[in-house]
Amino acid sequence: MTSARDGRAVGRPVQAQVAGDSPGRRHTPGQVSAGVWSGVLQPAVPPQTIPATAAVFGVFSLLLALVVYLIVPWLAAAFGVPGLVAWYVAGTLVVLLPMLVFAVLMARRETASGGLLALALRLRLGRLSGADVAWAFGGTLAAVLLTGAIAAVARVVDPAFVAGPPFLRDSAGWPVPWLLVAWLPLYVSNILGEELCWRGYLLPRQEAVSGRATGLLNGLFWCLFHWSFGWQIMLLTLPLALVLPAVVQRRRNTWIGILIHGVFNAGGFAAVLAGVGAA
Repeated sequence: MTSARDGRAVGRPVQAQVAGDSPGRRHTPGQVSAGVWSGVLQPAVPPQTIPATAAVFGVFSLLLALVVYLIVPWLAAAFGVPGLVAWYVAGTLVVLLPMLVFAVLMARRETASGGLLALALRLRLGRLSGADVAWAFGGTLAAVLLTGAIAAVARVVDPAFVAGPPFLRDSAGWPVPWLLVAWLPLYVSNILGEELCWRGYLLPRQEAVSGRATGLLNGLFWCLFHWSFGWQIMLLTLPLALVLPAVVQRRRNTWIGILIHGVFNAGGFAAVLAGVGAA
């Protein structure tokens, strides 16, 4: 482990892995401390079985369903707020902030005697390289183009194709600046909550069990997480759910997922304002 104050190696050695290393190779604490900023060194983490992974995704998907089917309609009826605003509030407080707290606390348990550097290392929040930025750009472009293609085909097959629950199109004439204020907390907690939980915390644990198939499994679970939003949202989410985890696993840097997801969901908010999508 390292000292958060000056980066010196203290305590017992920490096992870590470098991309391309054999799984059993060990590195010194000093290497781990330096590697947190390069995004190359990764700590060894406990394995996460497929049933255990399904349980984590399942719990949060049930919270999401609770919000979609019960809390949003209640907030809209009880306080007279648009369904969209009710979603922004309930989604943030009931699903996404708890997800963010869960990810940080669980990762912290695995780095209990380390500082912020150890926590960042565990969550794979390494410094972005030029290659990482290029992968993030390519992943974003691929996800956007594939999603657009699927949406276009869906609307040719069914001109009435609409993605997401009706409340996502219920802004009740609120001015865009006020919608933006209501959306920003959801946006931040959504990107950080999902990426730190699904990719920062869970994906490294999944790798210990599923190896190269981890990105695919992580993405499929992520897509299924949205079941309460309807099959249309799941269909449109599929490209992002397949591309993003695969790129993050390949580059071993959660910041890439944060960038891709952030750009994609910002576009989703613009789609909501246009009345054609979900954020």
